[in-house]
Order: sequence, then structure tokens, then C-alpha cells
Amino acid sequence: MEKIDEVLKIAKDRNLNEADVRFKIIDTILRDILAWPLDSVSCEKYVDGNRADYVLKRKNNTPALIIEAKKDTIYFELPETPNSKNNFQKITVEKLLSDSNIKSAMLQVKEYCEDLGCSYGAISNGHEWIFFYVNPQNKPWKKLPAFVIRNLNFFKDDYTSAKNLFGYESIINQNSLRKNIGYVRTGNDELFYPKNSIITYNTPVNSNKYAHILSSLSRKYLGVIPIDDNDFMTKCYVTNKGHYDDLQKNVQGFVFDSLTPFFKNQGVRDFSDDKKGGAFAYKIQEIIKKENLDNVMILFGGRGSGKSTFLKRFFYYIKPAEIEMYAQLSLVDLLNSAQEAEGLTKDIWGKVLESIDTKKILEQGKKELLELYSDKFELFKKQFLEGLSEDSLDYQRLVNDFIIKQKDDVKYTCERLSFSLKTKGKGLIIILDNLDQFPPNLQDVCFLTATEIAKKLGCLVIISMREERFYRVKTKGVLDAYNPPGYHLTSPVIPDVLVKRIYYILDILKGTPDLETDFNIKNVNELNTIISFLEICKNEIRRRRSALSTFLRYSTHGDVRMALDFFKGFITSGYTNINEMAPHPDWKFQIHQVIKPMMIPDRFFYDERLSKVPNVFQIRNESNSSHFSGLRLLEMLNSKSNDKPSGGFLDAKYLVQKFDNDFNLKEDAEKHLDIYLSRGLIESSNRLEEYNETVDQIRITAFGKYFIEKLCLDFTYLDLVSLDCGIYDEDIHHRFVRDASRELDLYFSGNFMDRINLRLSRVDMFINYLIKQEEKEFSELNLSGETKQYGLKIYEHFKKQKAKIERSAQRKLENEYY
Repeated sequence: MEKIDEVLKIAKDRNLNEADVRFKIIDTILRDILAWPLDSVSCEKYVDGNRADYVLKRKNNTPALIIEAKKDTIYFELPETPNSKNNFQKITVEKLLSDSNIKSAMLQVKEYCEDLGCSYGAISNGHEWIFFYVNPQNKPWKKLPAFVIRNLNFFKDDYTSAKNLFGYESIINQNSLRKNIGYVRTGNDELFYPKNSIITYNTPVNSNKYAHILSSLSRKYLGVIPIDDNDFMTKCYVTNKGHYDDLQKNVQGFVFDSLTPFFKNQGVRDFSDDKKGGAFAYKIQEIIKKENLDNVMILFGGRGSGKSTFLKRFFYYIKPAEIEMYAQLSLVDLLNSAQEAEGLTKDIWGKVLESIDTKKILEQGKKELLELYSDKFELFKKQFLEGLSEDSLDYQRLVNDFIIKQKDDVKYTCERLSFSLKTKGKGLIIILDNLDQFPPNLQDVCFLTATEIAKKLGCLVIISMREERFYRVKTKGVLDAYNPPGYHLTSPVIPDVLVKRIYYILDILKGTPDLETDFNIKNVNELNTIISFLEICKNEIRRRRSALSTFLRYSTHGDVRMALDFFKGFITSGYTNINEMAPHPDWKFQIHQVIKPMMIPDRFFYDERLSKVPNVFQIRNESNSSHFSGLRLLEMLNSKSNDKPSGGFLDAKYLVQKFDNDFNLKEDAEKHLDIYLSRGLIESSNRLEEYNETVDQIRITAFGKYFIEKLCLDFTYLDLVSLDCGIYDEDIHHRFVRDASRELDLYFSGNFMDRINLRLSRVDMFINYLIKQEEKEFSELNLSGETKQYGLKIYEHFKKQKAKIERSAQRKLENEYY
């Protein structure tokens, strides 16, 4: 950074000749910032009577890149585009050649490249840099995009990109020029993001006048069930698990939220919660009866499957007789613990001590403490107190010092408290909760500490965690010496969870005397409207084919926390027109009334970064990408979903390799898989939720199927993602930006019909753009007829939807929230 600051300072006054540009700017950037070795850079190499300023060489001494330097008073007039505010962008060579200075320099270095057999050239006046591909095979060089650095701030603000594109290691060992500048496919055109040019893109939507009331109810009753609220636990806990819900199974009938092959091989057992804790509970009771407590048990479950709630309910609400009589429970919450290894171990032991000292022995007098530490105190008396009177000051001082020292020894104190329990016929059961919050290295610490606690205290330690966390630790070797018994808890049926919560909220509303104080409900009309709306939601969730029930069951993949969050967003969204729905008890939610609140509950325009629902048409890699990579990957996995021997799983590395072979889009595939794992469209056999080299096998989930069968074809979804997508067409970009501003005006003026027509026109334009992109890909990549095409299918579906939307709008059956 110091070097680039020096360069920026030198270049501030634009009066350098060519030699100064080379020695004071370009040399420094190549040597100190891009790490090019001196022996890999030839300066002033003669080419047919002329001099090439810089020839950057490969290890075999062949040229990789030729750079032509100009003095900084030779200005490069770059075309203005929506991306011009960036430090770098892609601009077609044809546009760049409209400036005479650029044209002269590019033709000069192009001639050097052709004479030396080099594919890549660059020009620089010290401030602007232009890199381009000289001799493409399938397209005129002028039609290709050049990589343009608009100013030297690129090397500071975008240092990582600079190194990854033009650094020695990147060019020589990673072939970065071919991947990012060399012509690979259509995706190398300049990319425009309409959302970056729409000033009002983050406009909030707050038209739901009941949102504040429903938000208050959501915070209280659509979250974690409190451990000390028996009524809430009794009425809202769901024991019916996903085994009994077809939508939480795939087409073969096996449960998505079930054990994968890796965990079956680890000896993990699946079980159902039969209201008494199932096989997990039986195992614990067996351990207690056999007094075999020095062990660690792991309760596995997917994200949001209710592991903590299950444990708290079993131990504190069900309270089996054996546990009540023969065990003392200790719940250790690891939230807000230290975030480094030594401090975390200390925190865990400290919290264990605090939780097991239920009688507050450590706060009592000397007699009780000396009884606790009696084993060491007997020896201490023989060695240090012999001959001293118990009433003497020396005796009391030594005893006080002894007690202080023992209390400081947390592990020993825990051992003594555990021993004290055993003398009373009780074993110790410690639950370590919220271990999932830690990064993998600290989870290693938690495992080892849990094992140490079990051995030292002779107690049973229970850990709840997600499978992928265990996999990471197990594969790193931390647990090779341990094989703790594990049980997998299947997620509850999502509609059952939501229906029970709604019933509970309705009971609360009907039984609360002061609704204004508790929930800000000011009158009977508001109360009746809220109750009517929640009744509609309850009925629609119970109706298995409804748009609301289908979305929630498919999208959440057994994740109760996510389902509750989605439902919160739905009922509090500015797009949910409660006043329109509440008067009609038989109201049926249409798909557009569900999708929009779920995707963007509180914003006018969709932004994938802020949504739980991904954009499958997004460009993931600006240098080489396709709008159809996301759908193609899902389709490849979907074609495998009926395969019974594999359980629908496909080797992840094979899939990426095949995608690279077919479309030359390896990085694009990896980025899509990463997002799909984190959002639940696919799942890995080892339950990892981000894509990396340790992901073993993957398969499509119900949510992924929902995307390719319904969502990617839907008008509302296409309308939302169109402005979020990167677009390889500047004219369409400008049109989208203008239309977005006009749409907002129409929305706030209540001009419903014109707004519908504008949105229909935008989606029509977006689909036709996708069709053209797909046709170019098929032509340029010479794709076979076996490769599925999506554009025309999407358009045919849109035509049918468009006719229905126009008819509905004419009959005024839709409102401004469509």
C-alpha cells in the first residue's frame, strides 16, 4: 500500500514524459504491486526495427503480455457508460478505437504482439491502462471487450482484483488473462447492473398498517419457545416430524432431513420424537441406570430443526422419573463465550461450575467448603496444620489460603461437586448449548473440553450441533480417538409448527384484557381484522396445495427457524394487503401475493444480497458467466433425483468438472453451488452449507425443485430479478433504469393499470433478452440438441400468465400490491 501511495502522489501532477511514466509508475506497479520478477520482464525489446517497451515472459521465455507506455500528457478519452464511476470496466475495442490516441497505441502494440506471437497486449499512459486480446480465433478482435483501468486507484482500492488479474502468479500459473480477457464466450461483453443506477432502489414499502401490531406478536410468539413457559411449550411444541409430510420427502419418498451416508457410517442413529424423547431418551435413561455417565452424546439436527428446544423440553418439561430421581441437570449456554481457544476453555469450565453449584456451596462458610475439599484438606492438615491450635491466627490464615487456592482450581472444584452428588446417589448431566455459533477451530476446543469434562467429572455431556459442524471436526482428525454416540433429530412438519403458533396467538388475543398496552391494538375493529387475517393464514397453511403452504414447505427444508422468519416477513410485509383480505374468510392466496412478501418483505425492489430467495439468473462471474448456469445445475441434479441406489446424490467434483467441460464455466458453477447450499436449493451428503473442496456429494432439495418447476417461470419472480441481474446490453439497462423510476411514480399515484402494463413489458423484454443470450451461447459454444433450452419455455409460460394478468386487471380483481 505504501508503494501505490507513492505512485499516486507522483502521478498527481500530470506532467511526466514517457521515461518517467515507465520508471516511476509502470516499473513500480509491475515489480512492487504485481510481483513480477525482474528476470521475467524485458524492457525495450527490439521488434522489426521498433522497440516494445515491456515484454512480460512465461517460464519458457515466451511472451505472455506486451505493454506499450505513453507519456501521461497523451490522454486516453474513454467512452462514458453506466460503469464509468468504477475504477475498472470492460469496453469493446471497437468503442475504444474511436479515440485517436488509443487507436494509435493499440495498433502499435498489436503489431508487436503479432510479430512476437503474443496473444495479449496493453497500453498505458501511467493513469489509464487498457488490456486486450490480440488474435482471437472465432471473432474479430475489435468486437471483443478490453479490460480498462480508468485510474490508478484500481491498484489500491481493488488490490486483490489487480493481483488476481495481472499479478505474476495469476498470469503465469493461473492463466488469468485467458480467463478474464481472452475471448471465451458471450459473457465477456460489458456487464451492466440496473440496480446500481436506480437511485431509489432501496425505497421501503410500508403500506401494511397492521405491520407494527403483527411485528409485536411475531417477536413474542414466532421465535424460540421459552424454557420457563409451560403453556407455550405445551401448546406449540410439535412432535410430528418430517417422516409424515410428503413435501419434506423427495420423489422417492425418503426424507430429505434424514441421515446421509456419511453419518450412517459414523454410527449415528435416526429417531423420532414420540412425545417422550424417543430412542435418544431411552439411551440416556439406560446410561443413568447403568451409571455409565463418563461419556459424550451428540444430538444432531439440521439448521433450525429445534435441537435446543427438544433438549430443554425433554429435560425440563417432560422430566422422566429416572432423570428426576437419579440425575442433576446442568444447562451451559455457550452464547457470549470467549472467541479464542484458551479463553473459551476457561469460560466453559467456569459456566459448568456455576451451573452445577445449585446449592451455592461456594458461597457458604468454611465448614461446608472444607467438607467439599475434604480429600485434600486431610492431607493439608497433616502437612501444614500439625501442632497448630484451630483457634490460632496462623491456623485460620492457612485454612483461608487453602480454601482460596482450591476455589481458584475450577476443574478440581467441579470434580468435588460432582463427587458430592454421587455420594447422594445422583449423576450429573451437562448440556452444552449453542456450540454451533463457533467457527470450526473453536468447535474443536468445545469437543475436547466436553470430553475432558465427561472424564474428569464422571458425567454425561450432551452436545447439540448441526451435522456439517461435526463433519468438519471429524475430518480434521480432532475426534479420531473418540466415537461418541450420536442421534439425529428429524425436523418437525412445518405447517404443523405454524398452525400451532397461530392458534396460540389467537388464544392470546382473545384472552388479553389490555390489548393496547400489550400489542398496540387500539379498538375492536383492529382486533377483528387481525384475527380474521390470521384465520385466513391458518386455513391457507393447512390447505396443502395453497401457494402459501407450498412455498413454506418447499423453501424451508425442515428449517423451523427459517419458516418462522418467512412467515414473519409475510404477515408484516408492506405488500400484504390485510384490509383487502380480512373481510373474506375464504380468501385464497395467489402465488404473487406470497412470492413478493417472501422475497422482499420491506423493500420495493428485490436485491439478492438482502433476500433469502436467490436469483437463479444472476451473473456470478463477470469475466465468464451465463444467465442459465443456475438452472442448468439444478436440472442436472434434478435428473439424478429418481436414482434410488444413489439416493439422488451426485459427486460434486464430477458435476463441476462436467459443467466445465460442457460450458467452460467452472467458477460460475462453484459460485452457484455455494449460494444454493447456503439457501437450501441443494444439500451436501456431509451437510456442509458452503461450497468448497470438502463437499462430497450433493443433491437437489424440494426448494430446488420448486425453483425449476415453478418459481423460475413465474411472472412475479422474473419481474423482481430482472432489475437485480447483470445485463449484457446497455440499451436494455437504460430502459430498465427509466422504467423503474416510472414504476415508482405509478405506484405512489395509484395508477394500477399502467404499472401492470409497464411490468409486463419489462418481463417481456427480459425474457427476450435471455432468449437471445441463450441462442448466442448455443451458437458460440456449439452446444448440442441434448442441452436443454429454457428461454422459449419461460416465454411460453409467460404468454399464458400475461393473458390471465391482463384479464384480472381489467376486471379489477387485483390491487396495487400485485
